[in-house]
Amino acid sequence: MNYQSIRAAIEAPLLTAYNSQVPAVPVYFDNITAVPPDPPKEYVRINITFGVTTESTLDGSLDYARGALIVRCFSPKGAGPARCQQMIQLAKQVIDTLNAAPKTSDSTYVRIGQIDGPSFQSPQDFPHFFGRIDAGWQASVK
Repeated sequence: MNYQSIRAAIEAPLLTAYNSQVPAVPVYFDNITAVPPDPPKEYVRINITFGVTTESTLDGSLDYARGALIVRCFSPKGAGPARCQQMIQLAKQVIDTLNAAPKTSDSTYVRIGQIDGPSFQSPQDFPHFFGRIDAGWQASVK
C-alpha cells in the first residue's frame, strides 16, 4: 500500500488552496495535538486517518484504503465566525474539486464522502474561534 501517494492526493490540493490565500494561511498536518507555539493569527490543522488499508482484489494489481479526513480552521476571535466559515468553505471547494476529478488508470484515485459539519466553537480559554468539518474517504492505488 502506498500511503504517501494517498496522503499527497488529499493534502496537496488543500495545502495549495490555503497557501494561495493573501496572506497565506499556515497549514499543519497530523500529529499536532495542541496549539502550535506562538500560533499565527489564523491557521488550519488537517488530519488524515487510515482505517481499512487493504482489501483483497481479484488480480492483486490495485490497493484500496479507507479513512477519515478532518479539517479544523482557526481564526481570531475578533473576526468571529465569518472568517472561520470562509476558511471552511475553501476546504469544501477543494473536496468538491477532488471528487470531480476523473479516474485515471495509472494513479492514485481518491473520493471524499459526505461532509459532516461545519461545527463551530469558541472556548473561553482558547485564543481562537474554530470550525471543523470531517468526512470519510476512499482511495485506490494502481
